[in-house]
Amino acid sequence: MTRRILALFASSFLTVAMSIPAMARETDGVIESIDRDRSELRLSDGEIYHLPPDFDYEAVAQGMMVVLIYDAADEQPLLRAI
Repeated sequence: MTRRILALFASSFLTVAMSIPAMARETDGVIESIDRDRSELRLSDGEIYHLPPDFDYEAVAQGMMVVLIYDAADEQPLLRAI
């Protein structure tokens, strides 16, 4: 039973790891503001991240500490995961 649980955990981890693009980067910080009209999230360090169209705005709030995974290929970073 323990081996099955460990195998399930390992396969789940690999599935998630493989779904993140190779050019993805990671950062952390405190959310300074969320602009729904522009689909942008600004961290306390001043960096702005573009939010995807299907982003759940109810999941985050100003002042929340977050870790972001984003695609840095574009001029403005596109958020992939929080």
